[in-house]
Amino acid sequence: MRRARRVIVVVSAAGLALVGTAWAGKTPTAPAGLAFRPGVLLTTSGLPYGITQGEPSIKVDSAGRIYVSAPAANGIGCELWRLNSTLTQQTFIRPPDNGVGGGDCDIAVSRTTPVGQSFPTLSYSSLYLANFVVARSLDGGTTWSTSPVGSDWVGDDRQWNAAAEGSSVYMSYHIVTTNNIQIEKSTDGGLTYHVTTFPVPTTPGNGQAIDAAHLPQANMNNELGPIVVDFSSTAAVKPVYTIFTAPDSLSENTGSGDGSTHTFNHDLFLAASTDGGVTWRDTLIFKGPVDRTYDHIFPSLAIDSGGGFWATWVSDEEHVYVVHGTRASNGTVTWTAPKRIDTAATLANVYPWVVGGAAGRADVVWYSGTSTDPTLTNNDTTNDWSVRLAQLTWASKSGVTVAAQTVASDHVIRHGDICSKGVLCDPTATGRNLLDFFQVALMPDGRAAIAWADDHATPGAQIYVTVQCSGISATTGKALTSTC
Repeated sequence: MRRARRVIVVVSAAGLALVGTAWAGKTPTAPAGLAFRPGVLLTTSGLPYGITQGEPSIKVDSAGRIYVSAPAANGIGCELWRLNSTLTQQTFIRPPDNGVGGGDCDIAVSRTTPVGQSFPTLSYSSLYLANFVVARSLDGGTTWSTSPVGSDWVGDDRQWNAAAEGSSVYMSYHIVTTNNIQIEKSTDGGLTYHVTTFPVPTTPGNGQAIDAAHLPQANMNNELGPIVVDFSSTAAVKPVYTIFTAPDSLSENTGSGDGSTHTFNHDLFLAASTDGGVTWRDTLIFKGPVDRTYDHIFPSLAIDSGGGFWATWVSDEEHVYVVHGTRASNGTVTWTAPKRIDTAATLANVYPWVVGGAAGRADVVWYSGTSTDPTLTNNDTTNDWSVRLAQLTWASKSGVTVAAQTVASDHVIRHGDICSKGVLCDPTATGRNLLDFFQVALMPDGRAAIAWADDHATPGAQIYVTVQCSGISATTGKALTSTC
């Protein structure tokens, strides 16, 4: 029989309720709150790489190995690292593009390890002026098979990769001439990609995610988020999705001017394909006020293990919003109202990224500054920036809830402004040092793994990685064994 006790509730800075117990005897240890390991700097093993890096992509395989890619300066290309789950070992992988690419980078890792391999299949893409270098490794990045022309289009920009069922891998990107979002599919682990028909269409057609009905409002002025695969589906070919922002009408699009960085992009769309990326249909996620723009690189999309959708974006007043989507049997997705998840009093928040966990669970990361000036927000040169993570839950009765939130970086990662205008940022200033995004992934036990860009100690940015060491697992909803 348990002894009578008095319960004391203490609310931590992360917003977690920690329950302590006043016993007549020994007081038990309170459950650990959400916390992260100190950030680990990724190095290049003394090789002539790593001059400056930014916008890291991070993936985790089924064995808990962590893979990170990032573009580097001076024609070095897309650098790569492989780390163990405790971050005590890291292996630098020479860029498979041999310095040809490095404009944009992404990676994908197969969900399972194919028969005959000791590692999952690692897929790599690296943008250069006219095309992509794509590569595939079957041994964790030790050796590579490479193709110097990865796309059927000439003139591409900002690609994303996603591993699908078997040896299938998707690659989405902007077509420079039209800014439509092209999707190509690989069936050999990412060594070759192709659209589904030839010649490649010059108007919305096979493999293009902005459908004909929405092209007038989205032509040139749209921003694409990642491509994701729904593994909760029982279909042989898993449904695939992407997200983009766009103006609400042709007149708004025309008023923005082609390629403008301050657009009327106050609509968010879900693009869906159920036939392997051949045909696409766009539906509205959220229509914001006309005086807002969500063209702040990039909107993000994830699907949890129950098939629930999570979308996140940042508005021009620098707040992070999240919505949850529930798909009906006929394919229609119903979305919640947007929930603002940056709860601090500060007004500088950029680059949110979401990853889905168990059904009704997701983690979101973003850079959070210290500015309280509504006229400056992320442009405030007095900002001290940190990496924040929020753990989210969804239920049909309660909607989206911020279950926990904390600072994930152990130090200020940057002092100064962050420019979110992409290539139109002032090249003589440091506001774009961190480039345009960073990512979060989940370890097999549901711990969050984060890679971010950081220039607190160097003139140019370097890449740091951290892993959640205590708190709640995003894949089980249970308390993790603390490794802090």
